[in-house]
Amino acid sequence: MLKIALSQLRTHPRRYVSVVLAILIGTLFLAASFVVSSSAQATLRASLGATYANADLVAVPGGTADSQQDSPDVALSRLTGTAAKPGELAKVDGVAEAYAAETDYVQVSDTPKTDDSGSAALDGGEFSALSPLPEQADLAGMTLAEGRTPEAGTRQVVVDTTTADRLGLTLGSEFSLESGGPESQSVQVTVVGLAEPSADPRLSALPQTWGPQSLVEEVRQTDAEGTSPDPSASAVLFRLDDGADAGAVQQRLQSLLDGQKVDATVSTPDEAVRAQLADSSGGTDVFAWVLGGFAALALLVTALVIANTFQVLVAQRTRELALLRTLGASTRQVRLSVLLEGLLVGLIGSVLGTLLAVGLAAVAIPLLRGPLNLSTLTFGADPVRLLIAAGVGVLVAVLASLTPAFAATRVSPLQALQPVPEVTVRSRGGAVRTVLGAVLFFGGTALMLWGAFGQSPVPAIGGGMLSFIGMLMLATVFVPPAVSAAGLLARPAGVPGRLAAVNAVRHRSRTASTAAALLIGTTLVTLFLVGGRTAQVSTDAALDTEYPVDLSVTLAADADAEAVAKRVGDLTDVQAVAVATPVGTTENGSPAYAVDADGLRQVISGLPGDGMSRLGDEGTVLAPSWVEDDVTVTVAGKEATLHPVGANSLESEVYMTDTEATSLGWDGKAVTGEASDGAEATMAPRLLVATADDVPVTGLQDLTQEVARAADVDPGSVTGGAPMRALYAQIIDTMLWIVVALLAVSVAIALIGVANTLSLSAIERTRENALLRALGLTKGGLRTMIALEAVLIAAVAAALGCALGVLYGWAGSQLLLGELMDSLGRGSVVAPAVPWLELLLIVGVAALAGLLASVMPSRRATRKTPVEGLASV
Repeated sequence: MLKIALSQLRTHPRRYVSVVLAILIGTLFLAASFVVSSSAQATLRASLGATYANADLVAVPGGTADSQQDSPDVALSRLTGTAAKPGELAKVDGVAEAYAAETDYVQVSDTPKTDDSGSAALDGGEFSALSPLPEQADLAGMTLAEGRTPEAGTRQVVVDTTTADRLGLTLGSEFSLESGGPESQSVQVTVVGLAEPSADPRLSALPQTWGPQSLVEEVRQTDAEGTSPDPSASAVLFRLDDGADAGAVQQRLQSLLDGQKVDATVSTPDEAVRAQLADSSGGTDVFAWVLGGFAALALLVTALVIANTFQVLVAQRTRELALLRTLGASTRQVRLSVLLEGLLVGLIGSVLGTLLAVGLAAVAIPLLRGPLNLSTLTFGADPVRLLIAAGVGVLVAVLASLTPAFAATRVSPLQALQPVPEVTVRSRGGAVRTVLGAVLFFGGTALMLWGAFGQSPVPAIGGGMLSFIGMLMLATVFVPPAVSAAGLLARPAGVPGRLAAVNAVRHRSRTASTAAALLIGTTLVTLFLVGGRTAQVSTDAALDTEYPVDLSVTLAADADAEAVAKRVGDLTDVQAVAVATPVGTTENGSPAYAVDADGLRQVISGLPGDGMSRLGDEGTVLAPSWVEDDVTVTVAGKEATLHPVGANSLESEVYMTDTEATSLGWDGKAVTGEASDGAEATMAPRLLVATADDVPVTGLQDLTQEVARAADVDPGSVTGGAPMRALYAQIIDTMLWIVVALLAVSVAIALIGVANTLSLSAIERTRENALLRALGLTKGGLRTMIALEAVLIAAVAAALGCALGVLYGWAGSQLLLGELMDSLGRGSVVAPAVPWLELLLIVGVAALAGLLASVMPSRRATRKTPVEGLASV
């Protein structure tokens, strides 16, 4: 049987291309998830090890501390000391140098940065990681690229090359450092060296500065008395004497720490990296599990496609299998032959998919180091995981070939030339599957909705899974009628259209199986699209309530607010502007503003409950949500009590209509008021700005700068919720399209199944197609018939998947967002945001892909002449 299986692969290699491709894609996805996880861990290992690269031993603090003792990191720093005052760890026999890897986060200012005009400008407000240098700088993991190391006792520093390029620093440049404390003093330093950026993930996100110990201690001072916080060490790095026994020194150091009751571990650099990697690998493992979940979905679809593909192969060899049994081959041997073919094809596809995943990662990772600015990005591949990926691909192929293998021997040799009766809803097996599928689908859907509305994740998710399984079991019940109904749309194509509608449902189970593979992918794509869009709408509603004004601009006290509002209103992406004039104060001293009633309604995005309908009513004031009681305001020396219309705004100001303010005695001019500390100050007017709805995040950043320039204020005076809203929208869109791209792999595999079903139909209907050709059907008509059959199956499966995806996406949105929307006063039922355009695009793309999938089967069907086709048995 093995020889027969091998001969089939050698003689008819084209028959196996589609199934090898399906297995290859599924295995590629799974192997890629493993390679990504392994590479992430290898990158983490390389980056974590950068700090320890030149040490012989490392002491790493633990996470516990005695309440009567210093924390482990502080204790390590104290026990290490400095070069001038070495601590107990530095005095241990065999230790040549002990370096406490301390990092202070300090403010950087007065950095020379060249602007477009070529003049020097100041760039302040930046933070940098400041670390002391040991006697031998390489022990700190610093690699000097240019210049020299600082001299002891000086205000000389080394900065990383990335920061130097960004801030315009060169050798000899001067800038200032300070601790940021309430009484901290600025310390001017001089750049004498440039170093390669540290790969340590704890440091690489910030500018990095190194200096002598004396400079670090000077910058740490936080007040005039010169006190400073206790230094803490993320690790202590040891360089040993030549010839020292590392194991013995390690024991002495550990004994000293244990005796001092310090929770720290002394180990070799490799051991320290492995320990930290174990602590940090949770995120990479989660990432691998997420990718593995999508890979499992792709392999499930692959199994459906393989089963259909092997039906094609068995149909192509019906006469051959019948002849084998006539010549004495047993049923078991014929089954074994088909299973061996599945094993061999699965092995080929799995090995190719695994090798391709490794090859793509090996090529892509070096190319990504520059764009990602991550020099330690490292390729990693775990052979055990790769073998598991290949093994899973082979197992899926063998299991998927079981049904075709049994189908190949279900009838006698004399009956083998006839189609095998399929399982229908009228057969015993079909009836059982239909009843069980109905129970799972309707029962699971009810459980899912109950859990979603009750905010219970376990029944909601469990019910959704049961419902989805039931839906797949019911595919033979609802898919063929749906395809048949859609066939009415093909009637205008004439005879090819009517034949396509009939052929598409001739084999119900095969049509259902093919559609199910595509149904899985489109259902999940739609689920995430609906969930993502609903989440975006809900997030917008929450942010509209949290930040009811898109942008708020604080003007200068003497600014002409109306003129500034005119300039801001003329900007392209500004929809409306309202001037808020200070008219008084609240009882706690915060400003109270007056705004034109119509203008206020135009710039307010949304309010909880009936807030929008009450906005501007007589005796009301727009106030933060934490204001529950009536608000007392003082206008023109008179106090008045107003009812709050709550907005979950973080601002403390309150806004009333100008009509309300006038009724309280306001004379239309900006007033002075008592600030909370009792100092009198003129309260500055504000602009409340509504932006266009379609401005992207980058556009909002530019718009903020434009508004600041038009208002002649610093960009920091422009605040509001629009940037936050756009940022959340961008995050949701990015995550959504990543998920859709991952699910697209499953859809692509399913489309291979569509092509296989058409191939099977073309083989089984060889004589029928030849007869149609003999009766006058042209080659073009035959191609049209096969193409319409593919389009019907693909489009109907996609449309059904979209409908089911809307249901599941709505349930998921209700589960995750119901409580949020209820808290915002918008009701406990979440209305699904259905992305109709995207759903139409899904159906259209599926139909087009089905059309493309019909190209090869239609060419194969039209290749034979009518005489050759009629001669086929």
